[in-house]
Amino acid sequence: MTSQIYSQKKFVPTPPEKGSFPLDHEGLCKKQFLLYASCLRKNAQDTSQCRQDAQNYLACRMDNNLMEKTEWSKLGFHDQSTKTDQKAPEVQEQ
Repeated sequence: MTSQIYSQKKFVPTPPEKGSFPLDHEGLCKKQFLLYASCLRKNAQDTSQCRQDAQNYLACRMDNNLMEKTEWSKLGFHDQSTKTDQKAPEVQEQ
């Protein structure tokens, strides 16, 4: 039994590529997270359908210093060069 313990390789943890990802203990971005998670459930985990919710969640994390501010293109939002929290203009009916 003890021979198995000594023959195992020692586990060496490696840090994440982009550093730490602090938890949101105060719930600052909980609303955005829940909207994103809900979107994923509705769309059978199809992330392409939830890109705007994902971007809003990441923007909240960046705004609250829960992650490093990064260009959108580096986060996979190549079509977004700036923060797009603005909704599309609505057409007014007369």
